[in-house]
Amino acid sequence: MKIKVEFVGAINTGPYKKEQEFEVKEKLTIKSFLETLHFDPGHLNFIQVVRNGSRCPHSETLKNGDKLELMLMVGGG
Repeated sequence: MKIKVEFVGAINTGPYKKEQEFEVKEKLTIKSFLETLHFDPGHLNFIQVVRNGSRCPHSETLKNGDKLELMLMVGGG
């Protein structure tokens, strides 16, 4: 199945295009998908996911045609 992913903000500095399509396995969770992207494992919990326009937890299962927006939540001051 295919999903579309948009890398937003600081997370867009990696090896991926700003918007990219991925072929993924059925019943794959968002967390498992994020792990395939080879981000620093310590950063995974700081990646905010918007799925089809709504924030969602990493435990949700992906569906064909989903559009994800990934953002790395950073702080500063």
